[in-house]
This record gives sequence, C-alpha cells and structure tokens, in this order.
Amino acid sequence: MSSNATWSPGPDAVAGMRVLGMASDSAGLVIYLHPDSLAITPPADPAQWPAFVRLMREIRDGADELARFMDQGQPSSRDT
Repeated sequence: MSSNATWSPGPDAVAGMRVLGMASDSAGLVIYLHPDSLAITPPADPAQWPAFVRLMREIRDGADELARFMDQGQPSSRDT
C-alpha cells in the first residue's frame, strides 16, 4: 500500500518515542502534529527490525538535515 500525506504542524506539535499499548515491545515513533498525529510502528516480525532501524535513522538524519537547512535561512539575533 502506498500513500502520500502532507501536514503542517500546529503550535503545540511534539515528537518522540512512545510505548503503544501494554506489550513491552509495542512502541513507535509518534509525531503529534496538533491536532493530528502520526505513529510509525515497527514490524511485528523481529527479522524485519534491522530494516526498520535503518529507516528510523534515515528519518533522524533527514530531520537533522532539514533543521540545518532551515537554520541557515533564519536571521541571526544581530540582524533583528
């Protein structure tokens, strides 16, 4: 299944790892976009976890790259 989505986070948006449910292995990356949310959960088969870990690291690296790009376009405190 393929899908594309675009969200613009609200003023109270946050993200982080959250335990989802009662099982100790039930966790995921949750992005609360205020008011919407997105949960990215690992596959049920532990054999697929290495690929999921790779994806999580790519998301982390992509977020860092975007933050650096956006920081470069921000006026410094001395410019205001």
